[in-house]
Amino acid sequence: TGYTFTRPIRQHQLRTGVTWRADWASSVNNANARGTYTFTGVYAGRGADVAGGSGAGLADFLLGLPQQAALQVGGTTHLSGHEIDAFVDDTWRPHARLTVNLGLRYELVLPYTEANGRMANLDVTPDFTAAVPVPAGAAGPFSGLLPAGLVRADVNNLGPRLGLAWRAARGTVVRGGYGITYNSGSYAAIARQLAGQPPFTATNTLTGTLASPLDFATALLTPVTTTTNNWGVDPNYALGQIQTWNATLTRDLSRSWSVMLGYTGTRGRDLDILRAPNRGPLGLRIAGVQPFTWESSGGRSLLNSGTFQVRRRLAGGVSASATYTLAKSMDNASSLGSGAAVVAQNDQDLASEWARSNFDRRHQFSAQAMWELPFGTQRRWLTNGGVLAEVIGHWNLSASFTAQSGTPYTVRVAAAASDLLRGTSGTLRADYNGAPITLTDPTIGTFFNTDRKSVV
Repeated sequence: TGYTFTRPIRQHQLRTGVTWRADWASSVNNANARGTYTFTGVYAGRGADVAGGSGAGLADFLLGLPQQAALQVGGTTHLSGHEIDAFVDDTWRPHARLTVNLGLRYELVLPYTEANGRMANLDVTPDFTAAVPVPAGAAGPFSGLLPAGLVRADVNNLGPRLGLAWRAARGTVVRGGYGITYNSGSYAAIARQLAGQPPFTATNTLTGTLASPLDFATALLTPVTTTTNNWGVDPNYALGQIQTWNATLTRDLSRSWSVMLGYTGTRGRDLDILRAPNRGPLGLRIAGVQPFTWESSGGRSLLNSGTFQVRRRLAGGVSASATYTLAKSMDNASSLGSGAAVVAQNDQDLASEWARSNFDRRHQFSAQAMWELPFGTQRRWLTNGGVLAEVIGHWNLSASFTAQSGTPYTVRVAAAASDLLRGTSGTLRADYNGAPITLTDPTIGTFFNTDRKSVV
């Protein structure tokens, strides 16, 4: 629910308002009730790395020897969250050729809570040498008393707004703006993870070794005496902040033709980073604690984008436009724009995660054209109407064309034995040793230069 008040005062148009929002959700925490088994070929290969497609993974399956077995099953949870937004905005027209918009927005988003307190987090030391489960509203040995949502509310979310439009000369308009926004949707995803943790759900991840293999029939029946929570979040998690600034120059070349030159910059901070701090090349770092994913808000991003557009307004039944964009985006956030949870490859070197964003496209070109076919009322032919005009009149013919460079392609290793020993799957990426990546005669089976086989 919300309320907005608007009042004009001379050259100003003042607006102020407040919004209150409440969300409720009930779900059953059976994310992996039937269990999941991963076969990597570690046993058939006698502990050595095996190439994908060798059949070693299938051999382990036929032997009934998974390298990893996972289970997550629990009861029903009832989550609720609240958000309060307040804003003040002034649209000021000091001159007929200039409009300025100034605004300030405050967002107070409260972390989700569970009606019966059925949520649990991991309380960890700063260097991840210890991890202890802590339920909602309890005190952890390292972080102290935690709130009912297990995450302390981020209360510093002020978002200024600035915009202007200036008609510098006849047919020439300059526009610009700056603003800060916040990702208020993070708390819902965090709550769903924390609501699916022991002791309120049964979560188990077992990893076998060559010396101590798992058995397919009994792996998930093995009594668990370790900490099995597989997800934790920094209790001082901050909502992601996005700063955006832009400027455009539009110039009319004639009544029909115009050009536009624009720039957009975006800087993100406090973005999500997902880590696997309990696993290293040699296995567990924290004894008695199973592998877990750790979510924090230390990520950042930077996008710079320039755009040039030529446009023909509808005239003589024809309109068209062509746009070229040159952009570059960098980030070290785990899942920014990917829609998937991607864990940092090296938990001891998070700085190495800084790279091109997975959605980065350096060059983009698009063109559109539309032609009003000259049939029908108020057009060249059949303008007086009639049956034929109703059938073939008022049709438009349009066409579009898009060409763009590709996004970064990251080669990942899935279900590798060394990957599972880190407690995560699909995070290993191939090292680059400087050798040419492409082959002169690629085939479906061999598309890249695979001389360097080691991964980190």
